[in-house]
Amino acid sequence: MKKIAKVLAAFVALAIVLLIVQYRTLGPCGMVKKEWVEYMEEKAETLSEEGRDRASEYGENAERIAEDIGAIVEGVTESVAESVAESRADEMSFGQCVKEMWRIKTGKEPSFGYR
Repeated sequence: MKKIAKVLAAFVALAIVLLIVQYRTLGPCGMVKKEWVEYMEEKAETLSEEGRDRASEYGENAERIAEDIGAIVEGVTESVAESVAESRADEMSFGQCVKEMWRIKTGKEPSFGYR
């Protein structure tokens, strides 16, 4: 039984260390903020790529314009995402942040604190 407890404790310690290395923070709310920002940036990038693909159907000039617009949208999205994630996560309790991280780590889309 002691051996199982030691293995379990080592596993928990390893998981905590890996989370700290990945997120550079110990707090779950900080981890949630980073996950939300990353998720929103990925969505913005996907939309920009779709826009570029559609614009390429209309020629080279439209494609260049779409690339410029996509770069602007991605930049704006990044700063807005950070602000939204920070303000929303700051409103959440420790337990809510832990639940949200569990949701994200088990493959569900972020809820952004809303259910």
